[in-house]
Amino acid sequence: MKKIFTLLFVFSVFSVMSYAQMQLGVKAGLNLANLSGDDISDTDARTGFAGGLFFMYQFNDMFAIQPEAYYTMKGATDKGTIEGFTYEAEMKLDYIEIPLLLKFLIPIKDSGVRPSIFAGPSIGFNMSAKSKIEAGGQTFEEDIEDVASTDFGLVFGGGIGFPVGNGELGLDIRYILGLSTIDDSAEKADVKNSVINFNLYYGFSLK
Repeated sequence: MKKIFTLLFVFSVFSVMSYAQMQLGVKAGLNLANLSGDDISDTDARTGFAGGLFFMYQFNDMFAIQPEAYYTMKGATDKGTIEGFTYEAEMKLDYIEIPLLLKFLIPIKDSGVRPSIFAGPSIGFNMSAKSKIEAGGQTFEEDIEDVASTDFGLVFGGGIGFPVGNGELGLDIRYILGLSTIDDSAEKADVKNSVINFNLYYGFSLK
């Protein structure tokens, strides 16, 4: 019996490896970033860039894992009037983000088009934190202190890919939900990142 289970295990592993398809790709897109939480007032979105690399390992015709690493611009903007002065403010938070996504590939019979949905955890490493304020014809910019060095989140989204050459050209839309406060001060205010992200990508087939 033990030999039978061993043979079945070896056969299963061989089947997965023989099917496995891999992609190494590049991606770039647009962020609509904002802040949320109990300790943040209403703010407006900051528009920013996101771009980097991904690797996709497809186990079968329906499931794949996809780790990524990319630069992403988060934060928020605000504007208003204080004591007769109109101001515009921007909180600029830039990260290196590393998500690990589980992808469900929706098969379409006799078609190379590949819709997908995905979800997974992410961790971001803060590279820069600055505030910029324009008021009374003057601009003030300074570093923001007490910003957490890491940012944990969850990624949810979907996309669609089209065969182009020896690879795949596609786009995806995702929402990155911040799980941890970005405030690293003693007060630990409830302020989290929130990002809607639009991407264009190309994956080069490795097999």
